[in-house]
Amino acid sequence: MEDKFKAFLESEFKAISPTKAAMEYRKQTLKAMLDRAQELRIKGMTDEDLIVDTVLEDYEDFADKLKEFEAREIKVGSAKRQILLGAIVAVAVVVILSLTYVLIGALTHVWHPTWLIMVGGLFLGLCVIFALASVKAVAKKRYLVLRLFVALAEVLLGVFVFLLLQIVFSLEGSWLTFLAMVALIAGVDTAIAFFTNSKIKWVELPIFVEIFAVMLYVTLGILIKTVWHPGWILCVLGPIAGLVEAIVFTAIHNRKKDKAEKQKRDDKFVKTDEKYWTEW
Repeated sequence: MEDKFKAFLESEFKAISPTKAAMEYRKQTLKAMLDRAQELRIKGMTDEDLIVDTVLEDYEDFADKLKEFEAREIKVGSAKRQILLGAIVAVAVVVILSLTYVLIGALTHVWHPTWLIMVGGLFLGLCVIFALASVKAVAKKRYLVLRLFVALAEVLLGVFVFLLLQIVFSLEGSWLTFLAMVALIAGVDTAIAFFTNSKIKWVELPIFVEIFAVMLYVTLGILIKTVWHPGWILCVLGPIAGLVEAIVFTAIHNRKKDKAEKQKRDDKFVKTDEKYWTEW
């Protein structure tokens, strides 16, 4: 019996590459087949040929399972290689920019604010890791994880822009970068919600509009004092967007409902029914 199972498996496994993973899978499958045969014996089946045929019936679509197994193994291997490559690239970026900072400091004795090169390298390396993790999250349809990694990358970008404006350019009001960062995170998150067809995408849209309007109002109010009034009108854009959405969706819903009801009326009172002439 075991020889018959082995012969079957040897024939089937010729369709895929003879890898170590395939060998382990073949051993697991043989064990499962023998366990199934033992189970049939315990249930009272004594004919060996009948046991073999019954077990093999469970593996009629085994060729498809083997293709899925090989494709899954290749995909896992590719993903691991991509992650390894991304990690190497991230480390290389950090190391190269750190060495650049040390070299510039040693040659010019300007250690400040050139240390931002090293910080930028660290942030860029982290962003590469976040990007790879985001791609993997999209492949697995883990969109909440995708949003998290994208938001983290945006935070790093915002912090670095703030450091540049504050330390390098000594720009007054550079802290407004954080207000822009909040609006950016909300906007990109809303875009992802639409891209992934999230159930709450239409709820997120007016929220983003409100966040953007408030951040814009505060920024303009700080930069241009006269905007505080009547600039506060910007803050009502979010509720207005929500109301517009509610009106549009209600109109669409009513239109579909009216169309369905009209179809029912036409079917009942306008459309000719041949049964009219034969049924009472």
